[in-house]
Amino acid sequence: MNDEHPTRARAASDPDGPVRPDPAAHRLRTRALWWGLALAPATVLVVFLSLATPEGSGCVINGDCGTTPGWLYLVSLAVAAGAWIHALTTPDGPAPAPSRKAAFWTMIGAECGFLLLVATYFGG
Repeated sequence: MNDEHPTRARAASDPDGPVRPDPAAHRLRTRALWWGLALAPATVLVVFLSLATPEGSGCVINGDCGTTPGWLYLVSLAVAAGAWIHALTTPDGPAPAPSRKAAFWTMIGAECGFLLLVATYFGG
């Protein structure tokens, strides 16, 4: 009686073994993970630096902050989140998928847009 699992038997008989992802695909996924996680500390840093300016402190004291509509913040965050999820969940292949690269750069752009909106809110 053979107690070995069928996929293990196939893997043992396959001389090439499972397909290993390209190191570039792994690097791109790692970069996407860290860039996505860095948005929260970057937002705190931008708020802190914006409040250190005379315009930023005037925004808090006098209430004359920017008038950027709230939906712009939500759209930029939604685009960044969708691109982040796509960049992290696209299956690995022999090379990074072009859609993963596009999602990575879209995420970076959306995050920078969000940080710019936050900075201009406190800038007046």
